[in-house]
Amino acid sequence: MYGHRARIGYTSPPIVTEVFPYEFYKMAPPGVTLALTTLMVARHSKESGEAEESWNHAVRAAREMARAKADIIVFGGGPVVYSGGARRAHDTMAALQEELGVPVTNSTTAYHQADAVLGARLVGSVTYASTPGSADHLPNERFTDPDKTTMVAQKFAGVPFVEVGTIPTEVPLQLARELKQEHPEIDTIHLGSPHWAAGAIIDTLEQELGVNVVQGSQAILWWALRSLGIEDRIEGYGKLLREH
Repeated sequence: MYGHRARIGYTSPPIVTEVFPYEFYKMAPPGVTLALTTLMVARHSKESGEAEESWNHAVRAAREMARAKADIIVFGGGPVVYSGGARRAHDTMAALQEELGVPVTNSTTAYHQADAVLGARLVGSVTYASTPGSADHLPNERFTDPDKTTMVAQKFAGVPFVEVGTIPTEVPLQLARELKQEHPEIDTIHLGSPHWAAGAIIDTLEQELGVNVVQGSQAILWWALRSLGIEDRIEGYGKLLREH
């Protein structure tokens, strides 16, 4: 039976989701499946209202995922999860976990937990997004844990969210190289978002640049597996899945 070891529910922010399920199944061990719902985000901007609309849909989807026997529910996208503030997000997820009887977490927590086990201190971020100040830039202030890590610098590809699945892998690869060259003190690089094709370059960057790499698909899968007590060590996608 598919998913006989774990069925991982994920609320995927982009209204068109392509890359994340592909990378999930490249990384996931046998017997682990993805239960996916897509949300409403086409434009990352405060004015669009899509983040709030997506949050409401995600909460509804979580209940349906539990009814469909998902073993864990992961809310995707910091801008969606925290669109109504950290307190609402925390309280809602805690209440849903109690109501549904399965673990309920989110992708931002996955990044934080990954940073913790890797010993990240000085972090650089590479993201598909537009630069701060752009009309379609939606900040995600909770991308790193300010009590444990320092965000040293960020690189932005400047691509609209609806086009995120079309970005060549060479783009995050080059941006990460530039980031480390400009800020050699960085010990960890975040390849932000599981929705651009960056999973395949995790090992390359770790070996070439001597840094830890935390990437969306990798971190979400890792945190979901470990939350369920599945300890498989997975090769080919960085130290996080291989050693932790």
